[in-house]
Amino acid sequence: MNEREADMLRTEIERLIGQYPEIAEDEVLRADMLDGETQISDVLAHLIREGEDAKAMKEATKSRQDDLKARAQRFERRVEFTRDLMLAILDAANLRKLELPEGTIFLRNNPQQIVGELIPDALPDDLVKIERKPDRTKIKDALKAGRELPGLALSNSSPSVVVTVK
Repeated sequence: MNEREADMLRTEIERLIGQYPEIAEDEVLRADMLDGETQISDVLAHLIREGEDAKAMKEATKSRQDDLKARAQRFERRVEFTRDLMLAILDAANLRKLELPEGTIFLRNNPQQIVGELIPDALPDDLVKIERKPDRTKIKDALKAGRELPGLALSNSSPSVVVTVK
């Protein structure tokens, strides 16, 4: 189903409702008439199938991504292992640098790092980052209770489509 076909269906629905205004108020009659006079059922069935196919592809893609992530992690462990082993060999040989046809291996002095467990509550305020985030639940409750908050209001969410396939 493409956008052109969807537009044609919408136009046909609008034409039928304009031609038979009584169906605008009766949802059951409107559904029956649209089912008989248009291809609404075929179109929606096609869209359900497309949605299910897309869902299956999404899940398959996620599964493949998980496999590739696990593979990348195995390679990362291999990189760490080879570097640790090179460090141990250079250390045992008391060398800081070794040039080979494949590459040059050398030891670099890294900057100082913090040792110990960083517990934010045990540190003074000037040494921690304090994050200020809106609490959406409390804001919603306050607005429901009638509290006025500049620039904020409650509104109804737009409807969403639910498709059950069994």
